[in-house]
Amino acid sequence: MFEYIKGRFEEEGLDYVVLECQDIGYRISVSANTMAELPRIGEKVKVFIHPAYREDDITLYGFATAEEREIFRTVIGVSGIGPKVAMGLLSQFTRNELIRHILGEDAKAIAKAPGIGLKTANRIILELKDKYKGYAVAEEATGGAVEQLRLADNIFNEAVNGLMGLGYSYIEASALVEQIMAPGMSLEDILKQALVSANPLG
Repeated sequence: MFEYIKGRFEEEGLDYVVLECQDIGYRISVSANTMAELPRIGEKVKVFIHPAYREDDITLYGFATAEEREIFRTVIGVSGIGPKVAMGLLSQFTRNELIRHILGEDAKAIAKAPGIGLKTANRIILELKDKYKGYAVAEEATGGAVEQLRLADNIFNEAVNGLMGLGYSYIEASALVEQIMAPGMSLEDILKQALVSANPLG
């Protein structure tokens, strides 16, 4: 029924906000992490929504990101976990922190959230660890890729600075390094190749 609400941020409480959209004020329960992501009152904001229906009430739960809503929906699928307890978890931990605790089977950490005891924490781990087992691999791969890019960028800059120290302009040095540099090359290899390319008869 609801995907998201985009409107003006009108009011905030301890665990809720009010968004006005087309002259209707929507009271939305949010986690502490989502609250921290919201702009100042009076500004426009987009909040992803999960409605919870009861016989006499509809409660809207809101999230700064679709990823936070995804783990909220996953957690409330665990037996004995309702929306309020799930929001408590997401106020205590970010999505990534919670997944790491689940994968690390750290029931004591999860039990720090309000309304969660060790028994419930262990049930969360038991029911969700297989769902997120690929997360650690993906996170590790992403982290490794970022580290490789960072190292390559450092080598590129050092090579350019080294050539500039030999009298090249920045444009000349960066173009030369860009032309030569290949995965796995060390700074020394790049500088040697650059000097050979610049002075083929030298």
